[in-house]
Amino acid sequence: MEVQEIKVSDDLEKLTLDIKSASWDEGNDIQCYSESSLRAYLERQDSLFLACYLERDGQNTLLGIASARLEWKPYADRPWLYVDEIDTCCDYRRKGVATKLMSTFFNLAKDKDCDEVWLGAESTNLAAQKLYQSLSPQHADLFIGYTFKM
Repeated sequence: MEVQEIKVSDDLEKLTLDIKSASWDEGNDIQCYSESSLRAYLERQDSLFLACYLERDGQNTLLGIASARLEWKPYADRPWLYVDEIDTCCDYRRKGVATKLMSTFFNLAKDKDCDEVWLGAESTNLAAQKLYQSLSPQHADLFIGYTFKM
């Protein structure tokens, strides 16, 4: 299992095809990925995107993807990393993929001198909550999120 940090110079067309052909939950926004949307995301200097692959018999199989952004608070001297998404393909859940992706984000945050890593999970996503608790967070908070569609 290998995690790759995806850059705008990588083969985004192939990655998009890998994403669209992988096994995801029904109704997941994953099918909305396109080469142009991924390129626009990666062209922002504060964006990070990871892809986890398993190489077997010369073939790479996508196991999961993750996205995050470096953020700054107006009162802080150091950035923090906001993890936006961790998505594991259905066939590879509970096999260490999400843990490997998070571990890579922790290492990138250290390399970029981040003060902290922050993420949220829906209250109904018990698998995600179990994963994040297993990573020994210093703090876990209950909060209410609001979405405003435009």
